[in-house]
Amino acid sequence: MQRRKFLIGMGSLAAGSAAAMGTGAFETAEAERTAEVNVAADSSGFVEIQALNDTYASGTSDGQLELDFNSDSDLGIFPGDAEGLNPDSTYNFGELFRISNISGTGDMRVVIEASGFNLESLELTASGEEAVAISAGTSLRVDDYSDVDNIPKLVQPDGVDVEATIETKGSTDNDAGGTLTIHAATGGNRDMLSDVL
Repeated sequence: MQRRKFLIGMGSLAAGSAAAMGTGAFETAEAERTAEVNVAADSSGFVEIQALNDTYASGTSDGQLELDFNSDSDLGIFPGDAEGLNPDSTYNFGELFRISNISGTGDMRVVIEASGFNLESLELTASGEEAVAISAGTSLRVDDYSDVDNIPKLVQPDGVDVEATIETKGSTDNDAGGTLTIHAATGGNRDMLSDVL
């Protein structure tokens, strides 16, 4: 298996407004207003995502976090001509990246959705004891939850380190990687995460 590239990103956030107009003396009105929106890199957004293990995790040119388990990373553990993970094997990668609640809006529920992977299994779990309300070993995969009230919670300010266990299939694959999407909602809006459960 030569390529093991995982791209992590946040889902889009959209803001909109609607106004209900009663019966008034005019039919239409138009007013221009300015709105400022900063799109920040993963490492400095409301939900901060930062690399912890620079052998496998790094930022891309557009500010997203990328996990790379191929020859470009030198795999660190077996330097030389390594081209990727072995087939029919299980690898554990501790403390790859951290997800932090720096939004200033109180508690936040957070889960990770994995898509496009050609692996036997991919586990994403909390690592270490940094998070106040998330125990080490807690699954962060959205597939493991059916109730938004059970989704892991990050208090504010708080963060959780993420580790991965990757089990490969029995044959080589140059493109077994996929995309990880981190879904987050403030505590009072956690019902909005029911769409991804």
